[in-house]
Amino acid sequence: MWYLTKLSMKSRFLTILLAALLAGASVWATFQLKLEMIPDIQFPYVLVYTAYPDATPDEVEAQVTGPIEQVIWDEWEDKGLGHLYSTSADQISVVFAEFDFGTDMDEVNAFLDTALSPAQLDLPEVVRNFPLINPRIKQNPQIMALDPSMMPLVAFSLTGDVPTEQLGIITQEQVLPELQSVEGIAQAQIEGGEKDQVLVALDPEQMNNLGLPMSMLFGLLSSVSEYGSISELESMPLGVDGVVFGDISETIVGPAPGTMISRVDGKPAVIIVVMKEQDANTVEVANAVREKAEAVDLALGDTYEIAAVFDQSDFIEESISELTLMALIGAGLAIVIVFIFLAAFRASLVTAMSIPFSIIVGFLAMYFTDITINMLTLSAMAIAVGRLIDNSIVVAEVIYRRMKQGEGFMEASIGGSREVAGPITSSTLATVAIFIPLMFVGGIVGELFIPFALTITFALIASLLVALMVVPAFSRWFVGGKAKDKETEVKETWYQKIYVPSLKWALGHRFWTLAIAGVLFLGSAGLLPIIGTSFLPSMSEKMLVVEVELPPGAEVETTSEVAGMIEALLVGNEDIDFYFTAVGTSTTSVHSAMSAAFGGGDNTAEIQIMLKDNADEPKEQSDLEYALEGLMLQDYTTVLSGNEAMGGQMGFGTGLEIDISSESVENLGTATMLLFERLQEMEDIVNLETDLSHVVPRLDIELDSAEVAAHGLVEQELKQELGLLMMGAPVDGVTVDINGDHFSLFVKGVVAQLGFGDDPIKALDLANDLRVGGVQAVHLGDVATVGLPERPTHIGHIDLNLAASITGEITAKDVGAVNRDVDDEIDAVLEELATIGIEDVEINPGGVAEEMTESFSKMGIAIMVAIVIAYLILVVSMRSILNPIIIMVSLPLASIGAVLGLLIGGYTLGMSGMMGMLMLVGIVLTNAIVLIALVEQLRKQGMDTYDALVEGGRTRLRPILMTALTTMFAMLPLAFGISGGTLIAAELAVVVIGGLFSSTLLTLLVIPVIYSLVESLRRRFSRA
Repeated sequence: MWYLTKLSMKSRFLTILLAALLAGASVWATFQLKLEMIPDIQFPYVLVYTAYPDATPDEVEAQVTGPIEQVIWDEWEDKGLGHLYSTSADQISVVFAEFDFGTDMDEVNAFLDTALSPAQLDLPEVVRNFPLINPRIKQNPQIMALDPSMMPLVAFSLTGDVPTEQLGIITQEQVLPELQSVEGIAQAQIEGGEKDQVLVALDPEQMNNLGLPMSMLFGLLSSVSEYGSISELESMPLGVDGVVFGDISETIVGPAPGTMISRVDGKPAVIIVVMKEQDANTVEVANAVREKAEAVDLALGDTYEIAAVFDQSDFIEESISELTLMALIGAGLAIVIVFIFLAAFRASLVTAMSIPFSIIVGFLAMYFTDITINMLTLSAMAIAVGRLIDNSIVVAEVIYRRMKQGEGFMEASIGGSREVAGPITSSTLATVAIFIPLMFVGGIVGELFIPFALTITFALIASLLVALMVVPAFSRWFVGGKAKDKETEVKETWYQKIYVPSLKWALGHRFWTLAIAGVLFLGSAGLLPIIGTSFLPSMSEKMLVVEVELPPGAEVETTSEVAGMIEALLVGNEDIDFYFTAVGTSTTSVHSAMSAAFGGGDNTAEIQIMLKDNADEPKEQSDLEYALEGLMLQDYTTVLSGNEAMGGQMGFGTGLEIDISSESVENLGTATMLLFERLQEMEDIVNLETDLSHVVPRLDIELDSAEVAAHGLVEQELKQELGLLMMGAPVDGVTVDINGDHFSLFVKGVVAQLGFGDDPIKALDLANDLRVGGVQAVHLGDVATVGLPERPTHIGHIDLNLAASITGEITAKDVGAVNRDVDDEIDAVLEELATIGIEDVEINPGGVAEEMTESFSKMGIAIMVAIVIAYLILVVSMRSILNPIIIMVSLPLASIGAVLGLLIGGYTLGMSGMMGMLMLVGIVLTNAIVLIALVEQLRKQGMDTYDALVEGGRTRLRPILMTALTTMFAMLPLAFGISGGTLIAAELAVVVIGGLFSSTLLTLLVIPVIYSLVESLRRRFSRA
């Protein structure tokens, strides 16, 4: 590789000109790169969401979820389908298909677009026609490929001193079209803004006393197209002894079931969720859509106000700004280290230019490979800053030393390059090559860290070319004028005076040197259980989330009142920027519907509290929990920090998720509750929930076909009437005039009014006594068997089997230890089930536990493969088998400092730390390579082993210390980074700093000792 130096020195002016042109192109490319939160990832996941109005979970499961699942399973079971999950809830079906990474998702989506179309799939008519009924839904079922672009880009609130429905109309007609016109916007959806309706709750006891079937009452209401008032509706005669409609019902104005209520700072609002196209630049599009929103806000006047309540780009820009600052500080520290050691301003300046030059050339390579600037790739650049200067340091140091000894700059440049080109090329290739195994790690870790590795690779290769071609071209300015006197005897520096005696002692006490290193290594290994393991740190803004869950069956108005009590606690808190509330769920928004599918409903609410930058998040969380206890709401609320709330997204955080499946409902319930009770006793798990606890008494009505026929009824018509009894329905085409405003009419299901919780026996009697059949009304109990079992509000499947889940949050730092304890509890439950004859139950840890197990295993293999690759590169470049083995001893020496660094920094060993371990494989080899290469050269010149080791150590001490210290100091700002956007880089930086510190100190002593031992053995065997 030194020929590159010779080539560049032939025409220094041309070399400098080409470097300048390349720098200009790189700067241009840097400004063209997209800014994102995480790398562009194509997750192999597909979600199929289907709205089924007025349907129970059982109906959704049987008529929608089941058919969709079967289509996907039959086609893809053996073609890359990993798992198939589904949830059926009131009016909603969600099917989630998880494929293996590498599956052609374009082919999957093309198949589903055809196979799940209305023409191919036999779904209920109301499902197929839902887009005609509700224009907010464009197609039903909706097929969505899940990727980072599905995350909301920006969310706006529209508030004003007008009715909520007016906010919805303004949003639909004037705001959405403008926002959707912004280039790069995929879609914008409305949450909230649905108009209240006149709700009629029929009294089943009065209906039974009068012998009135619901179908007759429903038909009576629909016989009038418009009621002048609620009083007029309630005064409608029923034709039974002067009884009017108000005698058997209660009528109010409020949100209909399946409607979401949204508020901002306690005021009614409409939330507008904006999502970008996958290829769009997050920051650019977010800024553009905010500008458009500001323009719309001005056009709407003072009556309305549009405000951003969430902006993904704010967190991205803040994190990128922090990482950039840390990289600049790190680069500055690295340059200071170079100046201290060289004590030459011009030589330090020329050496330091390799940092910005390598970085921008790296960005140029990222531009051509479609890699974005995001928190991971920018972390990679920040981490690489110290390493980028290493090659230039080695080249500059040898040229500077030769010139100080009297050589001309041409002779010193070419001769110095010839001396060190081999070692720095080998070390750079070894550093780059260790990332190759990442290609086979797969999963979320592989997808996240491959762009990270490529970014470092581009920058390192650029730094090698800069060191061999650009630095020598500027070497004329290293020393002012010509060196008049050759410094044949170079004075020892203070650090050489400390090191050389230490090296001589180590060579004279080889056993003790190796024993001390061995004890340190074993001691650090013993610290691993104390440090613990985790996965990936969460990344979020400073915020709190209050989750509200009232008992199943609670109506949305009640939930809204409870949310209002919590909102009152937030008023006047100066540490809160703003807060927004979502009560209930809606089938008109995919995001809201997904919430409903996974536990949300009329009985749930969520309040997101955005804190100011200077707020104390833990204190605010504790204070709010205490206040909720004062309101006696602690049993119905959960307060989460930002990291806890966001922890489940994309695999980050410390969420616990366990999937239980069985072919039997009873066995599933038994297994789930056994495990749930065991996990409740574990101290390090909080917010433990199971979806089987979401149960409500539901009428189980099984029609008797023979009795139906005997009573002269039509079974299909009777089923439709039962649906009306169960779910209720809007009275199409009928309105109620209230003070000049027209409201739609909705009749609630009678079953909800039976009073199951108060007196189940009476409720069952009332249900059996209900009249059905219209004009030929009969008692329900005469034509059906009526039961009152508790049924889940959500029915789950895994791979077509009935399933339940247990979720929670792990509070311990050592997530791995908690996961191992959970595995023990799972094994104990399975053994207990086997003793009572239940063997069809499967329990599988999911979420972070599953990702951790798989990723740690693959990353461990990747590190071992990286070591083998690095060794092979050294064997080829050094043309030796034993010397590379000696050099590889520096790797276990690095683990000593890496583990101590995690312990001192208070970190666990997560995937970021494992990535740091992988990087150390390449980084720490540099020092040993440079040292051993010179020792070999000195021995070829006739020195004996001892003198060659001492002289080699003395000569290479300065570049070794410079490269190590520049790398460590450059990473110090990252190691102290504690914000959400720098946590991944912080853990990695701590590992690299600690590992490089211990490996540098011990390499300077241990590697020479091992080399001398190997040489002694060589001589002994050669004599034999």
